[in-house]
Amino acid sequence: MEISIHHRPSYAMAQVDLVAGETVVAEGGAMVSMNKHVTMETSAGKKGEGKLKGLMKGLKRMVAGESFFLNRFTANDAPGHVMFAPTFQGDVMVEELNQSTLMLQSTAFMASGTGVEVDSKWGGAKTFFGGEGLIMLKATGTGPLIFNSFGGIKEIAVEGKYIVDTGHIVAFDDSLNFTVNKFGGGWKNFIFGGEGLVCTFSGSGRLWIQTRNPRGFGQEVGPKLPPR
Repeated sequence: MEISIHHRPSYAMAQVDLVAGETVVAEGGAMVSMNKHVTMETSAGKKGEGKLKGLMKGLKRMVAGESFFLNRFTANDAPGHVMFAPTFQGDVMVEELNQSTLMLQSTAFMASGTGVEVDSKWGGAKTFFGGEGLIMLKATGTGPLIFNSFGGIKEIAVEGKYIVDTGHIVAFDDSLNFTVNKFGGGWKNFIFGGEGLVCTFSGSGRLWIQTRNPRGFGQEVGPKLPPR
């Protein structure tokens, strides 16, 4: 499997080239185009899993803000390719997992190889009821993982302590610990500072952040849209 990213950073799109018999798994609605040698199969779980296990995985993805079903694209009798793009305009990254784990913000997952297992991880009732809905996806295994951001994306090497607005988190290594708190540690800064909740990372590992906040963008644009 070869993956190339085009039109980055503002309107990035991923092209996945498959050899005959190879499969890529993608979030529902991410496919832009594919050639005639590729077929698509839709399911809630992995191929060969029981219906109940697939149903539970689908429900957990819905809680995390992802689609219930996943699409499997397979090149059959000849090499083929599939193009994927995110919902928001922004960048796309590819990380090669090697029996390792990466945590993703709930809407960041776009596609992966079949050797990568993506599961939802509850971020804690405190963050949910705080209005930020910090529900993470846990990507574990071996193979390529494709994820997307809203706006540009920046990788940061964390050593010690680092603070990020929850709406700007894209992904991070599972070697990092994190806690979610009110910005500035008090109600005055939380209410009047305009920053909302922040995530404090500690330890050693990589962190990816995005230049735009989907929640803030929605709050600005929503009132300006005409009523339905």
